[in-house]
Order: sequence, then C-alpha cells, then structure tokens
Amino acid sequence: MSDEELRGSSDLDADIGGHPKGTLAIVGVYGLLFALGWLILYFLVFVPRGALTQ
Repeated sequence: MSDEELRGSSDLDADIGGHPKGTLAIVGVYGLLFALGWLILYFLVFVPRGALTQ
C-alpha cells in the first residue's frame, strides 16, 4: 500500500486554500518597490515642475 492510501482524506484537505511560503514576502517587496518608485517620480518630476497653472 502507498502512503496516500494509508492517510485519511482529512490530511489531504488540510493544505487546500493555503498560500505558498514566501508569498507575503514577495508581495511586500513588490509593494515596497512600487511605493519607492512612486515617491521618486513624485519628488524628482512633479514637485520641481510646480503647481498647475492656466
């Protein structure tokens, strides 16, 4: 008999719906890079141009 046949179905269902390890870290790094890029763009492009004028 294999290990899969010996285990109950509740053992197999325990991992369903979980996220892979490191997913939160990857999303956090992506968010941090996005925020840093936005701040660099804001302070080095938009602030020096000044307010909108008509």
